[in-house]
Amino acid sequence: METIRFTERRKSTKWPALIVTGFLLVGSCFVAYAIKNENNPKMLGFSKEAVSTITDGLENIEPTDAEKLEKAKNLNFEIKDTSSIDSSSSKFVSDMHLPSIYVDGKEIAELNAKIQSEYIQRFDNLKTQMKDAESKYSFNVTYTYFENIVGLRKVVSIVMKQQIIDTDAQKVTSEKISTYNIDLSSKATLSQSDVLLDVLGKNYKDDLKNGVKEYIIGNGYTSADNYNYEITGLENFYIQDSKFHIVFNGESDSIAKTSDVIDIEVQRNEEGKN
Repeated sequence: METIRFTERRKSTKWPALIVTGFLLVGSCFVAYAIKNENNPKMLGFSKEAVSTITDGLENIEPTDAEKLEKAKNLNFEIKDTSSIDSSSSKFVSDMHLPSIYVDGKEIAELNAKIQSEYIQRFDNLKTQMKDAESKYSFNVTYTYFENIVGLRKVVSIVMKQQIIDTDAQKVTSEKISTYNIDLSSKATLSQSDVLLDVLGKNYKDDLKNGVKEYIIGNGYTSADNYNYEITGLENFYIQDSKFHIVFNGESDSIAKTSDVIDIEVQRNEEGKN
């Protein structure tokens, strides 16, 4: 009798598993790509640009002029005296009083160092030149200062007076003025162009030019025919009682044939007056 054999062929699960796994991997990639490229959520009624603009505006609100002025007025400053005496040469000694400036208790270190270095260097150079002088001389430096509100700034003007004195004859043989004008808010030195409009008004160019010319000719330093000076903007200046002063060191500034220091208070003309 012949036996019939049944052979069972089991279905393999290997390929379906691979297909499912591949499907899941591909699907995951699509999901990740979609998430990555999804648009940022939007606020109803506002664009992204509008939101940024509103935020930026709140962060960058500029103080008003009144607030700037009030802040400037409230700045406190102090000027401490720094003495420097050098008597290493019997022919030429120094007696210097130099300013050290502080704003709200903090030193303006860079400016203070600059002033001190400048005058000590001047003395050292002159000491070498004067070592064989017949008389004895003294290099004296003093200063004064003025506080003013200029526009929206508090400005301190420091006027430095340098004198060389023949101590035997008790006579001043040389005099020179240097000035420093400091905006206490920024702790920076100011130029003429920074302050002229605020102090002299819109006609400042004519007022300055004519004021200097009238003073030099009126006080006999030179004649109208020989006067040919042009304002450079590099001259020493200071502000006292809200009035502009321009300073010339005689012949060294080529303003007149004199060794005198010339200090001119420039008048501000009335509005509309030329």
